[in-house]
Amino acid sequence: MSQLQARFFTEDKRYVVDDVPFSIPAASDVQDLSNVINKLLEAKNASHSKVDFDFLVKGQFLRTPLSTHMDTEGISTEDVVEIEYVERITAPEPEECMMHDDWISSIDADSEWILTGSYDKTARIWSVEGKPVMTVAGHTDVVKDATWVKREGLTSLLLTASLDQTILLWEWNSERNKVKARHCCRGHTGSVDTVAADPTGSKFCSGSWDKMLKIWSAVPTDEADQVEEEADRPRKKQKTQQLGLTRTPLMTLSGHNEAVSSVLWCDSEEVCSASWDHTIRLWDAETGEMKTTLTGSKVFNCISYSPLCRRLASGSSDRHVRLWDPRTKDGSLVLLALTSHTGWVTAVKWAPTHEHQLVSGSLDNLVKLWDTRSCKAPLYDLAAHEDKVFCVDWTESGLMLSGGADNKLYTYKYSASQTDVGA
Repeated sequence: MSQLQARFFTEDKRYVVDDVPFSIPAASDVQDLSNVINKLLEAKNASHSKVDFDFLVKGQFLRTPLSTHMDTEGISTEDVVEIEYVERITAPEPEECMMHDDWISSIDADSEWILTGSYDKTARIWSVEGKPVMTVAGHTDVVKDATWVKREGLTSLLLTASLDQTILLWEWNSERNKVKARHCCRGHTGSVDTVAADPTGSKFCSGSWDKMLKIWSAVPTDEADQVEEEADRPRKKQKTQQLGLTRTPLMTLSGHNEAVSSVLWCDSEEVCSASWDHTIRLWDAETGEMKTTLTGSKVFNCISYSPLCRRLASGSSDRHVRLWDPRTKDGSLVLLALTSHTGWVTAVKWAPTHEHQLVSGSLDNLVKLWDTRSCKAPLYDLAAHEDKVFCVDWTESGLMLSGGADNKLYTYKYSASQTDVGA
């Protein structure tokens, strides 16, 4: 049986072994290597208890026998192989399950609270433990997106975007548990499917089925803006009293040829949008100028940006999650495709504290946890939902969340290995 020379290294100070080459069977798989490391650790410390490890060769997770992996990756078996090891991530387990009265369209979680939007025309605020805290009702149609804007002390600002063509800016006092609509943002002529606040919480951007992006002030005032009505457009009689003071956009960004499905802020000066027109576009939020266009071959449903690895992830109707470099001059260059879903990818979200991990959701009812160093297959499939998945998110403490057409919001307990936090 042929042998290889390997040197093992880790950034996890708890599990360091001697920095010398070892002779190991070429056919070793992950479990074999994990046994080797555990034996070496036991030799150094008799009280060592077994740990499951994962292994990376040249930045790629080992998922086949070592010799096969090296063959596929074109790595010489003559030299000493440098093998990195990390504590294996355990499968995330569903913890809490929360119910809306209809499909859950969106989730935005932070360290304290979870905000969801639903087809039942409401948004809801939940504690991270899964207790319902507040129902935010005011839209006359389906809520397509909901997001936190900022929190100062006990007062939070949040946004809800709806099929009723408006966005409501709400103020919530968590101590008194009272919510008030401050502004009704008018200007879109189609369903508002996506909304995102800038990092400072002073502006937000919305994207709509009317193909437009609009940038608005997120600062509540006591003044109403005048809406310019088109002369030939019949005024709809308002059935209900409008909630909040009217607000109009600061700026409209036009360029997409189909519905805008997802918007985000890369930083306080740059907006990124994805559309059903097969493009992702980057815009200067100060001037409104379009800076870059990334072109795909299918409808884009969702995007997420990681400031840690400076990569965009997109989900499409062709079942793939793709990674892009938004700074590229060649707008069609995909860095990596993650292929495993069997339905449209409806949601994708980078982990807040791990530059290699992201989670995706799909119409195939599955949530998948990915590590970009193991692009051939997801780390785990999470099959809690009984119907289509529409939204996914993380909390900074490492809870994963997903919502969908079974009206359920799940939280999953998840422990990243310690070396990965802030890696």
